[in-house]
Order: sequence, then C-alpha cells, then structure tokens
Amino acid sequence: MMFFSGIIIVTILGKHYFANLGGSLEDKARLLKIYYLGLLFWVFVIGIILFLFISCGNKLSKSNCDFDFFENTSGIKFSENVEIIDCYDNLEGIIWLNLKFEPIIASEFISRAKMLPYNNVIDNEIDSLIGKSFDAQLIDSLTEFMNDGIQPITKNQNTYLKTVERKHQYVTYVLNKKSGFFWGLIQYPDWTGD
Repeated sequence: MMFFSGIIIVTILGKHYFANLGGSLEDKARLLKIYYLGLLFWVFVIGIILFLFISCGNKLSKSNCDFDFFENTSGIKFSENVEIIDCYDNLEGIIWLNLKFEPIIASEFISRAKMLPYNNVIDNEIDSLIGKSFDAQLIDSLTEFMNDGIQPITKNQNTYLKTVERKHQYVTYVLNKKSGFFWGLIQYPDWTGD
C-alpha cells in the first residue's frame, strides 16, 4: 500500500515540477512524457519482482522442504513421485515434512528403508511407567512438532517406523502403507544457541 501511495506522491510532485520548469511548452511536454515512461518502467519492474516473490515464495518443493538434508542424513532416497503436503523448518533444530506416497511406492520405500512395523507392546519398565510403547512415544513426540492441520499419524498394523541417528542428527520416519501418508522429522543441534 505504501508503495502505491509513494507512486501517487511522486507522480503529483513530478507533474508539479515539470509545470513550473522554464522553457517552451513542447520541451515541458517531452520531459513530462519521458518522466512518465521512466515511472511506468520502474512500476513495471517492481511489479514483476513482487509477482515473482509472491508466486514463488510459498510453493512447496523438494529444495525448500530440505529433501537433500533428509536423504543425506538418513541415507534413504525419496522417490521422485511424492506429493508434498507440508513442511517446516523452525531454524532452531527441527525440520519436519508430511508427504503422500502412492501405495506401491510406499511399499517399496518401506522395504528400501528397512522400516519396522508399529509395535504397541510395552516391553520395559520405563515404557510401563509412561504407559506407552516406545513406538507410540516416538509418534507422539513427532506429532508435537507438526502443525495441527496435517494428516494425523495412525498407529496400526499399516504403520511403519524408522529412526536414524547420524552425527548428532536424529531422523524419524513414519509411513502408513495403506494410505501412503508419510511423516518425517529431523532434530539437529542448534549450534548458535538461539
């Protein structure tokens, strides 16, 4: 809004400046025409820049969802044919993403990543104190970091999990084989201490 207000003020001031300029009427008209063409040129250039910034800034892509970071940290490559539902990087040690795989691709990913089926069995004293299995705790902790609007993580026989720890970076993958929904989380050290 301020941008367009500034253009109006410059237009009025420029017109006033050229009206009070000495010289013939043809010279004033020629200078005013050049002024308006220059002003139109800058409005066009700034408009193009704003359009590109607005249209490209919010599109989810593999690069702005840190696919490379996930793949390099986990050692597991994603398929080219995945739908990006949402992703987020809080810039303080947490990156998550939510994807949708085709069912065939989901099964292939589960095999390639050597994911384990969801296990709801409480098999140690700590888990019994908490009242949840390790897998349920893992899914709950992953859910804490994600937006409320994403597809909820299912906890059933179609759910598979994978955790990877590499150089103080912790990766958690959860994939539902039937629906194809995938949830990924990387926790990495925030060395800046923000």
